[in-house]
Amino acid sequence: MINAVQRIAAVVGVLLLLGACTAKTNPDANPGVTVKVAGAASGPFVRGYNPLLLGAANGAGYSTQSIYEPLLQEDFAKGVTRPWLAESFRWGDGGKSLTVELRKDVTWSDGQPLTGEDVAFTFELLRKFPGLNTNGYPLAGAEAPGPNTAQIRFTEPSYQLMWWRTTPVPKHLWKEVKDPVTYANKNPVGTGPYRLKSFTSQVITLEKNPGYWQKGLPAVKTVRYIAFDSSSSMIAALQAGEVDWIGATGVDAAAVAKLDPKSIGYWNTKPNPAVVMVIPNHSVYPLNLPEVRQAMSLALDRTVISKIGTGGQNAPVESPTGLDVESRADLLAPAYADLRYGSADPAGAKRLLTGAGFTMGPDGVFRTPKGAKLSLTMLLPTNNPFGDFVRASKVMVKQWAAAGIEVKVKTEQQSAWREDTELGTFDLTMRPNGGTPAVYDFFNRIFSQELLVEPGKRTQRNYERYKNPEAGPLLKLYASSAARSAGEREALAGLQKLMVEDVPVIPLMFTAGLGLWRTDRVTGFPSESNPYAVPLPNSVNSEIVLTKLRPVRSP
Repeated sequence: MINAVQRIAAVVGVLLLLGACTAKTNPDANPGVTVKVAGAASGPFVRGYNPLLLGAANGAGYSTQSIYEPLLQEDFAKGVTRPWLAESFRWGDGGKSLTVELRKDVTWSDGQPLTGEDVAFTFELLRKFPGLNTNGYPLAGAEAPGPNTAQIRFTEPSYQLMWWRTTPVPKHLWKEVKDPVTYANKNPVGTGPYRLKSFTSQVITLEKNPGYWQKGLPAVKTVRYIAFDSSSSMIAALQAGEVDWIGATGVDAAAVAKLDPKSIGYWNTKPNPAVVMVIPNHSVYPLNLPEVRQAMSLALDRTVISKIGTGGQNAPVESPTGLDVESRADLLAPAYADLRYGSADPAGAKRLLTGAGFTMGPDGVFRTPKGAKLSLTMLLPTNNPFGDFVRASKVMVKQWAAAGIEVKVKTEQQSAWREDTELGTFDLTMRPNGGTPAVYDFFNRIFSQELLVEPGKRTQRNYERYKNPEAGPLLKLYASSAARSAGEREALAGLQKLMVEDVPVIPLMFTAGLGLWRTDRVTGFPSESNPYAVPLPNSVNSEIVLTKLRPVRSP
């Protein structure tokens, strides 16, 4: 009998063979090569380059990340940050004042210099417009005490905040913007290696920024982002030589490369991985009951979900805290250091529900204490760069059914799914969380109480609408505590206790960082032996990769 993974592999194989017949070599391999990129299978592009809005990067095919740059870049392989626009920084006033020293040789793509005033102005935008402050920074103000210095003030100690991901915007252009929350910024001016040349809903073309501060870079003068609707179409285009770099999920990369080993390379890694989670909407009864969330988690076998749902690419989460037991072992609270998920326990899930007043119906599905059928809908995107959610959900639906919980799956395009997730118009969904060097960020995305909103109002944190009076103080304690301090340990223990006992979200598996590329036109992609960046075109590291690429000259 052919299983689901084999069927998908067969379909992909046909596409690959068709691609192989279309083009075996690339005729335009030359020093002036245009690198063609597929950031994600998310459909038509939307012309919006506001780097202060989280959803803008996805809509523009992640081309935004080669136009604008963060203050510090992240080294995922080592789990640390590295100097970028900011050369150095220092904390003062007990963690309530941050002084950032900028590089002195950076200019915007219109030729104006990057200054401390630009950085201070950007943080002031976040303070004045809460819709931009999606990380919930407790900002008191920002100034520029020197031409290349910015000082950011916080209302409380903020050691753990991911301030470095803030992307400066040019004050001389943005000071005239009346509402930066709705500003599309269709003609972006950034400090990155590329600038926008042309835009359509299917193709975005970037050209080299001649004033880029890393002199002589990038070597590739033109980058073209191409819109795709599915991973299979991206793979076929890669094989046919129509695209040079893609990020894909649920794909046997070795099988793809085997068909053209001289021209296709890949690296499948999970540096500092994000966690794919089931997100239950706490504003929907009975998902607001902890016993229901606990039962749904207990009913799942994460190893089976990973093996069948993602072909084993997305490794299962082992700890109910959601933290990686290897890379985060030093941060696990002693009470949970040895706690691990087991195999599916439908009988245990049934006992939990029965104890909470649920009764089993004649159709094998529980009824709630209010008499309604325990039937929920899981809303998923048809394609996602962080894992094959739809295929994984089919495994989960069967495991939940064995525990008397009925879950139906509804799919929609990624843009609509993002909209519904942010607005809270769902019962259940799946979404990746974290994957940054900051563990605080991982927990803040789950527990943030400051950004807690009712369904119908947009949020970029706490999508599940989890409300708990303990969560806010624990997050504040964590943010105000220096690394490896007693305060950090206390906060981590409290947040992990909420994860384990209250199950605000249901951790499933880690994301896989699978990047595939052609080697016949450009070279220099990251690898296991040279892990200088995440090999995904939708990663914040993508601009680093593009600056490392070199054209392959024709013989």
